[in-house]
Amino acid sequence: MAATQDYKPGDIPLEEQDDRRLFCKYHYKGVLLLFIPILLAPILIGTPVLICRFIYLTLCLYLIYILNLMARGAAAFIYMVFIPVAGIASSKEISVSYYTDLIFFVYSAIFMGIMMDSSKLSDRLAFIVISLVGGSLKFLQIFLTIAAAIVSILVNPTISAAFWMKVSQAVMVEYDNGGLIKLNSEEKPYEIGSKPYPTRPVIGIYLTCCYAASLAASLSPIVNPNGVISDGFGGSLTVLEIGMLMAGPALMGLVVMIFWLQVLFLGLLGGSVKRDLAEMAGAKAGFKQTASERKQALGPWGIYPILALSLILLMFLLVATRKPRIFTGWDSINYKAESGLSVAGIGMSILFFAIPANYIFCRYYVCRQPEKEGPANSLLGWKAVNNNTPWAEIFMLGAAFSFSYSSAVCGLNTYLADSMNSDNKGFNMKSFICGALLGTLWTTLSPATTVAKLALPTMVTAGNSFSLPFATALHNQFLLPVSSPANTIVAGWGNVRPFQFLLGGSILTLFMFCTIAGFTILFRTMVL
Repeated sequence: MAATQDYKPGDIPLEEQDDRRLFCKYHYKGVLLLFIPILLAPILIGTPVLICRFIYLTLCLYLIYILNLMARGAAAFIYMVFIPVAGIASSKEISVSYYTDLIFFVYSAIFMGIMMDSSKLSDRLAFIVISLVGGSLKFLQIFLTIAAAIVSILVNPTISAAFWMKVSQAVMVEYDNGGLIKLNSEEKPYEIGSKPYPTRPVIGIYLTCCYAASLAASLSPIVNPNGVISDGFGGSLTVLEIGMLMAGPALMGLVVMIFWLQVLFLGLLGGSVKRDLAEMAGAKAGFKQTASERKQALGPWGIYPILALSLILLMFLLVATRKPRIFTGWDSINYKAESGLSVAGIGMSILFFAIPANYIFCRYYVCRQPEKEGPANSLLGWKAVNNNTPWAEIFMLGAAFSFSYSSAVCGLNTYLADSMNSDNKGFNMKSFICGALLGTLWTTLSPATTVAKLALPTMVTAGNSFSLPFATALHNQFLLPVSSPANTIVAGWGNVRPFQFLLGGSILTLFMFCTIAGFTILFRTMVL
């Protein structure tokens, strides 16, 4: 028998050996990548032809993505290659659908987070958080839930998740240095040299940031998708009414989220995680001293973090006042063209790259010596952006945007709405359940704001029994990294994989589905 030493994926040359069982261990991904398109091929003989082709491509894409059978950055462009080949839309239209206004806003949120790291603003804010919660993961989770929810309600869930994700990452590093947690797991990454996977407690904290932001946004009259949903109903539903409808499910959902993530990732009910955390609990005694020493090592606040924080707060203000729905925002200055979120986000990002980091504007203007002589580096450098931007996750988010566009142009949305139209007389439980299930599925595969813009106007034609539960179910953005931009940012920075989102969001989605359905029926009875 040949050598039996363990084979590591990527070793070259490969050792010859006779143990055929290792084929399944190391090559199952290649086998699935070959057989999934073949096994799903019978869908292509169905009618309507374009709809069946789109369903086939969608199943292939998302199965490859969830099972991690191919690099995400490459799998993301399956639509771009095969939608034109399938005759559904031209390559120009598909390319445009990948790069929407919202995806540029995601870029701006990511640039903001990278600037927080470059200026060590995230470290300084992390020590403030540690002074409030100490070394307790439970208190940290509750604090992040409240903080992310407030910023999400008043500003935007994408920015909220990005901001608090960077703070939570800095806190996790301090906890790791203090011996309270283990930051990285021992699981070997699939690709040699890629980022290590986080441990379960760290995943629980990261998911708190994006889930709290998404839940809080569902009850806000200021941020989307509520505003877009209101537009989809032609003004018959106001954003305040949608916020009132979602208030109960969202607030209860935050409680369920905290409990479920505690059970699944933070060892609330025992298990290996609780044992590991208990073994590290002894380090809490010296953690405060260690954290205090590291905080002192940072020194006093310099101009760099002060400028970074000032620009971030200005960015919050511009985003919050763009189109708040409850009062006239600055987007209404020009009625001929809409200024999307990318205008405020990318506009501020330009300032991140333009403003120098070591003194305010110029010494000739403020009559003071700069902190560092010589060329002034910017608040944000492109090298840091290039190294810390989760490009693959963003490309996959672009594919999720393209899903909403392609489902509209292939006629799938119209086909589904027409199928429900026959049940349009009065309230129909079948239409209600189908609408809620379809809304949950659509927002799992694509962000809710995009679905509300591209699919909801068609679904409204099927009547309130179908369209209203469809619209409210769009707030179930928990099951995949592409379900919302907030999820995408957390997945990219935290290296959280799709199946972990499925675990973390499963009970939360089920709970929100049931509560939203109940509140929607009650709301429809009382208001409509």
